[in-house]
Amino acid sequence: MKTDQASPNGFVDFKQVKASVTMLQILERYQLVETLRQNGDRLSGPCPIHKGKNPTAFRVSISKNCFNCFGSCARGGNVIDFVSLMEGVGFREAALLLQQWFLDPSSDGGPARSKKAVRKPNRAKKPEPSPSTAPTSVSEEPIAEAGPNPPLTFELKTLKTDHPYLFQRGLEPETIEHFGLGLCSRGMLRGYIAIPIHNREGELVAYAGRWPGDPPEGNARYKLPKGFRKSQEIFNLHRALEEEEDTPLVIVEGFFDCFTLWQAGITKCVALMGCTMSEDQLFLLTESLPVGSSIELLFDNDEAGIHGAEVIRAQLGEFAVRVVTLPEGIRQPDELSSDQIPDAFA
Repeated sequence: MKTDQASPNGFVDFKQVKASVTMLQILERYQLVETLRQNGDRLSGPCPIHKGKNPTAFRVSISKNCFNCFGSCARGGNVIDFVSLMEGVGFREAALLLQQWFLDPSSDGGPARSKKAVRKPNRAKKPEPSPSTAPTSVSEEPIAEAGPNPPLTFELKTLKTDHPYLFQRGLEPETIEHFGLGLCSRGMLRGYIAIPIHNREGELVAYAGRWPGDPPEGNARYKLPKGFRKSQEIFNLHRALEEEEDTPLVIVEGFFDCFTLWQAGITKCVALMGCTMSEDQLFLLTESLPVGSSIELLFDNDEAGIHGAEVIRAQLGEFAVRVVTLPEGIRQPDELSSDQIPDAFA
């Protein structure tokens, strides 16, 4: 269902749109409520994005105000993501459409229906499974592969925080404690330094693993859990957003770059976990920072890092972006000494 397109140049308040517009309103506007079945907090039905036929592939959480498709398109997200996919437009234009439909009372393109509770279709309810009989098939629980990274239900409590590798990388006990680092002795990350990853809201969504030193043959230097999508997260963003708004946000590639800068007093620092910025990561920054905010890019001094910084500077067009150059002979930010770091940003 295509609608009138909003001007891509208009002002949009992403936070207000997400806080004010519900998935129920969107589903009613697209006349999809009758195609869905309600079971407690969840709505399910065929996916309207890829026009699927599976009657349970598409699911909406009313309380979390998000959707996921467990079918062939495997998409998920919030109200802006949904409109973006349905209309075939970018995030900003989708948010502008939502703002026009639901938040602008003077607009002729206002919402087709007012906000109200979802109407329950006249169908028999499927009973909610008890914990002992809850489904465990891939088709029932692939949330990490189909939508936002879900919060973990556990924490690693017995990490060895005094492993020599952490001190070899120049980290101080306060830094190790602040970021929750330590050697893992069991599970998927056995033998790896565990690095907690949080989403923007501060919820723990994954542990990354870094082999302490050069890994033996057959072991990867870095390890991420199966199904985790790093392109949806920006490492340390939840802490960086607690810093002063007028302080520049420094973006680096890797975890240890972020640790090193934080330790040197540059605490408003985040890592992309790579030298590229995904559309989801760009949206996170656009939604979290005021237009015109100062951003500084400090990437590795290699071809990939130099090219990546230039591409990302273009992506961040609505911010005041500066590319910081590493001193000659320094390959990546975590090699900077505490004396060199202020000079690099001067």
